[in-house]
Amino acid sequence: MMSRSLRLLAILAVVCASAASAQFQPPQRAIDSGSVILGGPVGGPKAAGDTIQLMGPTGSGAAFIGDFESGWAGWTSIDQTQPTTSHWNVSDRNWQVFGQGSGNLAAWCGMDIAACSESDSVWGYGNNWDELLRWRAAVPRPDLSSSVHLTGTMVLDTEPGYDYVHLSYRFQGTTYVDHRTWDGGAGSLLTIDETLFFLPGDYRDGSDVEIFFRVTSDGGWSDGDCMFPTAGACQIDDLTVTVTNGEATIATFDDFQDGTFGHWESHVPQGVGDFAFLWTGLQDLDPCKQNPTTQVAFIDDGNVVPGTGGSDCINWCYGPGGHIVTTTGGLAGPEYHIHNSILSPVMPWPDPTFDGLTFAFDIYRHEDLTADAPGLFYLWAMRSIDSSDPADIEDALWQDRAFVYYGGPDYYRPTWPIPDLMVPGRTFVQAKLEILELGYVWGWAGDDGYPAPYFDNVSIKVYPLDGPAMSAREIDLANDNFPARGSIDTGDLGSHSVRFDMANNISLASHLRNDPGDSIVVDIRAPMAGSELAGTPTLEWRLRPNPLFDPYRTSPLGSATSGSAPGWNAVSPGGYVMEERFAFDLPDTGFLYPGDVLHYYIRAQDDGGGTGVRTAILPADTTGFSDFSHPLSYHSSFTVRALPTLRMEFTGEYFSPPILFWNDFGNRGGEEEWYSALDQMGLTCATNFGFDYDVYYTNGPSSGVGNGLGGRTTWQTLEGYEILLYTCGDLGIMTISNGDFQDDAGDDVGVLSQWLDLGGKGLFCTGDDLASDLFQSGPATLGFAQDRLGLASLQSNDLRPLVGSQASPRVVPVTGNGVIYGADSWIAYGGCPGINTFDAVVPAATASRLAEFCDPAGIPGAYIYSAMTANTYQGSKVVSAPYDFMSIYNDPEETKSLAPRPARARILYDVLGYLGLDAQIFFPTDVPEAGVFSASQHPNPFNPRCEIRFNLPAAGPVSVKVFGLRGELVATVLDEVRPAGAGAVIWDGRDGRGAEAASGVYFYEVRSAGEVKVGKMSLVR
Repeated sequence: MMSRSLRLLAILAVVCASAASAQFQPPQRAIDSGSVILGGPVGGPKAAGDTIQLMGPTGSGAAFIGDFESGWAGWTSIDQTQPTTSHWNVSDRNWQVFGQGSGNLAAWCGMDIAACSESDSVWGYGNNWDELLRWRAAVPRPDLSSSVHLTGTMVLDTEPGYDYVHLSYRFQGTTYVDHRTWDGGAGSLLTIDETLFFLPGDYRDGSDVEIFFRVTSDGGWSDGDCMFPTAGACQIDDLTVTVTNGEATIATFDDFQDGTFGHWESHVPQGVGDFAFLWTGLQDLDPCKQNPTTQVAFIDDGNVVPGTGGSDCINWCYGPGGHIVTTTGGLAGPEYHIHNSILSPVMPWPDPTFDGLTFAFDIYRHEDLTADAPGLFYLWAMRSIDSSDPADIEDALWQDRAFVYYGGPDYYRPTWPIPDLMVPGRTFVQAKLEILELGYVWGWAGDDGYPAPYFDNVSIKVYPLDGPAMSAREIDLANDNFPARGSIDTGDLGSHSVRFDMANNISLASHLRNDPGDSIVVDIRAPMAGSELAGTPTLEWRLRPNPLFDPYRTSPLGSATSGSAPGWNAVSPGGYVMEERFAFDLPDTGFLYPGDVLHYYIRAQDDGGGTGVRTAILPADTTGFSDFSHPLSYHSSFTVRALPTLRMEFTGEYFSPPILFWNDFGNRGGEEEWYSALDQMGLTCATNFGFDYDVYYTNGPSSGVGNGLGGRTTWQTLEGYEILLYTCGDLGIMTISNGDFQDDAGDDVGVLSQWLDLGGKGLFCTGDDLASDLFQSGPATLGFAQDRLGLASLQSNDLRPLVGSQASPRVVPVTGNGVIYGADSWIAYGGCPGINTFDAVVPAATASRLAEFCDPAGIPGAYIYSAMTANTYQGSKVVSAPYDFMSIYNDPEETKSLAPRPARARILYDVLGYLGLDAQIFFPTDVPEAGVFSASQHPNPFNPRCEIRFNLPAAGPVSVKVFGLRGELVATVLDEVRPAGAGAVIWDGRDGRGAEAASGVYFYEVRSAGEVKVGKMSLVR
């Protein structure tokens, strides 16, 4: 059956581009607040001293208390699964569809709702409905079976795929079971002709047949939010029920013309229960932080909600009395799912000249989404009104970021700037925190639950805001991409257009497709009372093109390398203009080509309520917008790379960089660690003027929206890469996906397997919980872990108890491992401030354990678990670590710890060499020996610029010059006094007059104190 919890799933947005529309997926999963990016004023934020604390801890002076130390302090709680009113009524709505004349009455599920547009009716249905119309009768012979034949007509008008009308029944001891389900309809008239059967043991209370018409709607897209205007969910008429029980017959007919339900009745279902309770001294599994004070939790101990009998733990038994949050539907039964909310007091807005708001709270979270997890998510929302009556807030819509959140076990404090969620000129606000069991939607339906989540220390701060408020989910922004053709054909370069697409898959799971949204979406609002947006928001872009494709740039933008693209209002399927949501797009053909890099940001202005134009940008910091010199030069979420980088050699043959770095952890950490190690090896990014590696960045990787490599490319476009580096940080799900449309529609496993099966390829993958995700996510990922990674078994997804409770064990290479030479030992750091749990894996017999974990005394030989594994399969090599690359720390006791490069860079050097990277095309950039004059250049070949490095024994004049093959001076790159030690300059590939130098062989000369170093280099355009 379709549970009420599914109501949350369709807070959707629709973006219309020309005549086409794109439907976004429902709220996605996310771990933290990094999944949403905020804008800010061009001049930066106001000073912190201008902030007003509206809600804060006891003693803070805040008008409202958010720490629960003195009790609920005006907070209230609600069981969202418990309806308090019925929306079934007898009405003449839609009489014309029945064809029975004006005034025809029928059983209608709907209510009066303000019209969303001129063409919309002033009635419809709302979000979060669970409405029952019941027919019940006792049979004469309960010892005999019965058939129930139902006929009638129905006008149907619901959101397809999310809101439903069900014909349901209840047997003794069961909840509602659906016999037939309808959705969509678009106001059409349907015929009802259904037969149900009851056995003697099925009758309610031993004798009764009980059937229902049920209407269920989810948390978005209805008349209630103007996202899907209708004439009400359904209207049912001329119902005949015939029960045949042996030789006896019960027959009823209802046409509702007397204004009553007749033999039917509206019915309010039983909810799961309100489990919100104030607990003091709750236990947790976070070794870095504890909270002994009073917190809000939703634990089913059998007393908070009498009649449940309590919910007992299976593995996570640290709750009071070993109890956990209910995973079996509480009072309503196992087909239902907990959805509890706590609501703050309605708070007056403290200063009408302040338009910004920051919402923060402490959350103890514990939902790891392992195979037997229930999927207990936490949520938050805020609503506001501009009315003088605080009671009007009951009719206001709750606003959030359309995510449900998981993670832990740990304490975490998300902080959300949300001025864009406030109505202009707001007078009252209210906050909401929630728990929702929703795992079954993505395949998690286990009962191994937890006492978490716990809420505490809610803070609401109000501050001045200069300009429009702007925000975007990272999954709604543009993702890196590959040619739409799905292959590389150097004989037809013009066919390699790369689309500018959203990260998010906009197809429903039932469509069995992975369709990235064509446009990106940003929420923009002018929150100041009386203010309006001044003009149309724009997408400002700058392109670093790959000159190889310049002859093929046929889009309307031509060969431009910068520009501005106006946005437009998103439009719902019902024609409702979403005035505060804007879509932006760039050409999908003839604009981006392999090797291009695009930087962009969103710019919006408001009129300041008549005080003058104010400007805001998203992201709030656009430093590096024009700098393409390094992958970290500009905001990763607003960088689009068209891959693979493709260039042409002197011979006329085409080549790509040997390495692809796949960042499947997004902006959640680890970028600096990876890029620092690559920099220290002298490796340069191909899409940033270098040669050695490309970067593929997954937007919002914790959401699993089909935008991994398997969702954007094929093995054919990856064929030119020899080595792939992979990182997923501490993600425990949605890592290397298997193309499950119910979860993550990208077939990463398929693409990687096909690429590896080409032979001669190398893969280095790291992640704290990568192995555990692969082992639990189905046959395809399990086979990948066992065959490609060479892992025989996963002993646990938490190594700590298996290695003497160490969170940060010492790691040493296995003697004679044949791969790791540059590091004698290192630390796999998983300690505070946030504990990372590493996988405990055992290699297969065909694989090699390269490194092992030491015991608490730092001595190897105690454990069988692999700290790094090498495997060869189908002629390709794979190295994997059960912790992420950023978790590799220097061991202070290591004998090589005084080496100039950190352990992770030395390990990467060794792994890349093992995987087949030609050591002659790169070199580790150790600090040159003191007193030695040296010079070098990188990369080689290069386009359009290169770096010339030198080391001076003593301070003094130094010159760097570039000469042609015939000895002619091309450019003087440097001629000045420099201090002793290492130095470097960039030659931009131009001659002394500023003109581009032609492709060819050049010599660089470094001269200082009578010494000269000369080297050869190749410029390839």
